[in-house]
Amino acid sequence: MWMCIAVFLLWMKSGGCTEKANTSDLMEYTAADFYEKLHSGKMMFIYFEHKVSPTISLFLVELEKSADALQDYGVLVGKVNCNKELVHAYCTEERVLHTAFLFRGGKEFLGFDLDTVFDVNSIVSEVLFAILRDEVKYVHTDTDLLAMEKAARGKKDIVLGYVRSLGTQEHRSMMETAYVYGSKYQFILITGGPVLKHLGVNELSHSSRVWFLHCRVHSGFVIPMTCPLTLMRKPLSTLSLHSFLQLMEAPLVSEVYNDPSSVQPPQFPYQQTPQVFLFSRPTTAHLDLDTATTLAWRLRGLALLLLVHR
Repeated sequence: MWMCIAVFLLWMKSGGCTEKANTSDLMEYTAADFYEKLHSGKMMFIYFEHKVSPTISLFLVELEKSADALQDYGVLVGKVNCNKELVHAYCTEERVLHTAFLFRGGKEFLGFDLDTVFDVNSIVSEVLFAILRDEVKYVHTDTDLLAMEKAARGKKDIVLGYVRSLGTQEHRSMMETAYVYGSKYQFILITGGPVLKHLGVNELSHSSRVWFLHCRVHSGFVIPMTCPLTLMRKPLSTLSLHSFLQLMEAPLVSEVYNDPSSVQPPQFPYQQTPQVFLFSRPTTAHLDLDTATTLAWRLRGLALLLLVHR
């Protein structure tokens, strides 16, 4: 049941449904509404409107589009018209003209310059990144990454994502996935720096990438000093990342003692994944299992490996 809910939530985020924001107005709060929700501890992403320039008008359109997406994460989105309502410290200060604010736990949590939240992707990704600041780590050097691996070894697997810059569709996909799976995996984000060379990535590359670092203890496998990693080979999107994480949970090698023709095709959520059959004889069973394990690591994320005992 949880799996179906997660798939549905991620499908909604990827654009599977038409956004209601296209047919509804941005929620406008009175001062009383704002204070009521603030004191209730609700998370809110609010813009305090003064004069409306063409730039502000475009921002308000994007803010409206983000309302439905952020609502699913418990964040209310709206504006306060300071020409009608007076909210002290937000309707009387110059600093708020080009700033949108995230409120959490009854107080201001973070302010965002409008240059960083200019469209729906940047709004959703930056707000979720702020909310998940304790769950999603940001690393710049290989030393930082190795320290994270050491801390996770034997406890959690790591999902490591490289995005060209914050506020992009790829950044949003990482944050939405981290919101769903953050308690299961350690999410790490990189945007550049020496760590890219450590991962074998050209810093001039514009392609986002995701790696799965196998740091948790697995049966029959000793975690080395650096966690084995698997590269996601599909372009980064919310749904492709979800599918990739599900595939990482598949058994490394499945041992079969029946005729291959009787083996069932992959079941949900692996039904689109190819199967590779490797045949073993009793006299070489141990060596065959070692070979299968080595091959399975090379095929990780591409195919499911089955070792057939004859």
